[in-house]
Amino acid sequence: MYHPTAWHVTHWRDDAYSLGAYSTLLPDGRPQHRFVLGECLDGRLVIAGEACNPEAPAMTHGAWDDGIRAARLAVQAGARRVIVIGAGCAGLGAARHLRANGIDCVVIEARERVGGRTHSLQLGEVTVDVGAAWLQQFADNTLAREAEHLGINMVATDFSQPLSAASDGPVQGIDEAWQALRKGVDRSLPLAAGIERYLAGLEPDQARATRYAIDGNLIIEACLPLTQLSVASLDEEGVGNEDRFLPGGYSQIIEHLASGLDIRLSQPVSQIDWRDDELRINDERGDFCICTVPLGVIKTLHFLPELPPAQRDALAHLGMGKLEKVVLQFEQRWWPRSPTGYLRWYDTPASWVEWLDLTDAVGKPTIAGLIAADALEREFTGRSDKEIALAARDALQAWAKAIDAAQ
Repeated sequence: MYHPTAWHVTHWRDDAYSLGAYSTLLPDGRPQHRFVLGECLDGRLVIAGEACNPEAPAMTHGAWDDGIRAARLAVQAGARRVIVIGAGCAGLGAARHLRANGIDCVVIEARERVGGRTHSLQLGEVTVDVGAAWLQQFADNTLAREAEHLGINMVATDFSQPLSAASDGPVQGIDEAWQALRKGVDRSLPLAAGIERYLAGLEPDQARATRYAIDGNLIIEACLPLTQLSVASLDEEGVGNEDRFLPGGYSQIIEHLASGLDIRLSQPVSQIDWRDDELRINDERGDFCICTVPLGVIKTLHFLPELPPAQRDALAHLGMGKLEKVVLQFEQRWWPRSPTGYLRWYDTPASWVEWLDLTDAVGKPTIAGLIAADALEREFTGRSDKEIALAARDALQAWAKAIDAAQ
């Protein structure tokens, strides 16, 4: 039995300043709801971030780009002093654009650090990202251009070629099953009902591959059970073939982006008072506010006056996905090596579906597992971080045995 020498287990869903991993579409939710949520309100208030970006939701560059969009709205409104809430990628993007345009701007951040849902830390001898870890949609990723400009080391990960295994025998045809589902499901029905009807019409082997495709291509991406997801979740883009991993951590980018900005740490916000021309947020005063806190936190804020009906409706159709990560480090790499570094484990019920082997990139046997939605309750409830880490190791061992048996 291999014992990890170091581990880290995330708890983003319980983090008061995150309350989940990233945004997703709830039943009847559409990409249009993201656009509506980010509309400029009375020329004084904009909600911004990955949740408001229909082109790149759930992604760091989606947050960054949307922060810049919000800052442009502030410039167009003639803002003189802007209060930016949140020092994640969206907040930093907004603040840098405002600063470049000569507009007075202060960033207030609840945490004792910048970066939001990006967070690099030391695990044993190496740096690991326990939040966002990849530069996705690389060709169109504005943060990737920043990384290139800074000369940061990046390693490509091909998510289209996982080394896969299942607990009930060899698994094939996952990608084909996924594409067939997206084409064949009745989209006039709620997602769970449509998928149930679709599965009922398949042969047993096809149904099995389709269930695993749902676990690996939808649940692990949208991060909620089927009953809590919109049919439109089938079409929101996740990982791609050109994603780049940062062996030195996202902090390399974040620290650069935060440099020179007026950022006030340890300043949680509970109320946004935008009743008058002078906005009041904590002890700060300004004539424009860009709120970039995660969607789960936005729903806890007290807006004075309350948000308009269109924005409240948008919030009702958007939710926070539940996704956690465990990073395990060992003295040696004892699991089979994937040529792409990407592993998938199909089990019933689903547990640690995705694994990323970071060993070659960081120079120490290190692997990260992802778990989402209902599986979190099964694997996390009542367990300490050590127990969760060891349970994840057990799942990795089961995957390794299945790979060995298939070879």
